[in-house]
Amino acid sequence: MEEAVRSLLLETAAMSALVGTRVDWGVRPQGAALPAVVIYLVAGGPRMNLSGPSGWSRDRLQFDCWGRTYKAARDVADVLAHPMNGLLVGMRRDLPGVRIRTFVLNRRSDADRDTDGPVHRASIDVMAWHTPLPKE
Repeated sequence: MEEAVRSLLLETAAMSALVGTRVDWGVRPQGAALPAVVIYLVAGGPRMNLSGPSGWSRDRLQFDCWGRTYKAARDVADVLAHPMNGLLVGMRRDLPGVRIRTFVLNRRSDADRDTDGPVHRASIDVMAWHTPLPKE
């Protein structure tokens, strides 16, 4: 699921126009160019039903959208989670090797500093249901 989600972001024209290839899981190298997206797996695991494993997993993902300005961070976040047309708002798609369903739980913003000055972050919490696609 992780590589499929990263590939989806990189293949989305509006996202790649803003961040290029700066989409990573779990780390943003210090001093790396901005804007960028860092994705974290916050919690999750396989779902069960009364007859055993359901075949689906439910994960809570956090997408941190970083930018030198508030607007830069917000513009990246809007590609992902704008209420009207965000990529992750109510997404139901088959990606390479995985069927995925997402919905946005929360959005928030804050700021930090690095050696070059202020860095703004727009964080998006997403619930992602996913299951492997059947092998052909």
